[in-house]
Amino acid sequence: MTFDFGDRNPGNRTVNVPEYAPEKWREFSFSRDAFAVRAIEGVGGKVETRRVLILVDLNGIYLRLHDWLTKSGMPIRGGLILSRFAFFQIYDAFERIKKHVVDNSAEMLVDFERVTGEIRSTTREGIWIHPKKTYVNFLPQFDLFYAPAPHKDIEWKLRKEARSGDLDLQRLVKLAEKGIIEVYGSERNYQAYDDFIAKLKANPEYGRSEQGFFSNNVGPNGLKYFSEKQVDSRIIIRTMDALHNYEADIICVTSSDQDFLPLDVKSSEFGVDFYQADLAKFDLQDNVGRHLKGLGQKFLRGRVDPGWPLKIIVEASSSLKINVPALYEIYDDEFEALCEMHNRMNDFKIAPKFGADGTGGLIRYKPPRK
Repeated sequence: MTFDFGDRNPGNRTVNVPEYAPEKWREFSFSRDAFAVRAIEGVGGKVETRRVLILVDLNGIYLRLHDWLTKSGMPIRGGLILSRFAFFQIYDAFERIKKHVVDNSAEMLVDFERVTGEIRSTTREGIWIHPKKTYVNFLPQFDLFYAPAPHKDIEWKLRKEARSGDLDLQRLVKLAEKGIIEVYGSERNYQAYDDFIAKLKANPEYGRSEQGFFSNNVGPNGLKYFSEKQVDSRIIIRTMDALHNYEADIICVTSSDQDFLPLDVKSSEFGVDFYQADLAKFDLQDNVGRHLKGLGQKFLRGRVDPGWPLKIIVEASSSLKINVPALYEIYDDEFEALCEMHNRMNDFKIAPKFGADGTGGLIRYKPPRK
């Protein structure tokens, strides 16, 4: 099933709403796209397809989002909320790549989705198509690169060393039991990491994943060495395979690591556009690598859109009146935290409203000027 969020799948999945079934939606999308192609070609326009492959180094994105959401008051209960923000970041990179290609082309290009969007919302006035323009259908796919969460392995090693009775080792064991690894004096929480990855894979734009591993060494004084291995090399190999097999017209690596920059030159040799996005440092803009900035407009800074907290609330909402099911479920405290996040980032405010029957809704308001 598309959007299989596992433990967060809403109970109304059992409600009979065939018109919103994934299969029905795909059928409608194919029909709509086919109609758009016929309309464009019918007036003399052209349609091109460009495949956008986004290769995501997950560890940094997860850790940064976890820290940011925790400081924002979001209860971390599994990986769902984390994964939605990560997916929005990835898809935002895709949208910015589309805009850059269209805006900077010497040709007269138009985003194909502009036509399909007009088909969805058109009145009897119809849709407008320019016969001399090329409409580009951008097809997104993201691949994930990561090492599975390391805390269980490290917990076992720490527990073995803690038999000596060392109090600090026992403290580290208790942290590891909660999914927290103390690395070089700072804490990294991997409790929700595997679930975060699983939830990301539920998106239909997900293609494939490759796993590296965490190398670590634990001794009598605790964790002496900790490093993610084989993830960067797998991203490079995947990029080269995609180039040689002509799998993509545009490739974007999402990583803070500047070691991927030589892929820009290699991609150009194959006629493929290369981008790099530093999504993990969305709130640490001064820490972006100098050489990454050298990519110019093909370097994408990470960001968080003020509309994303509300978007999660909308995705988790359902309406029995018009048979619109929720994509997933969120808990009351997550709902309240999302409202608070939205209010910090927007002029108009929202507040949760809970009914006696357990249903929830929103109150929208604008605070009076002081």
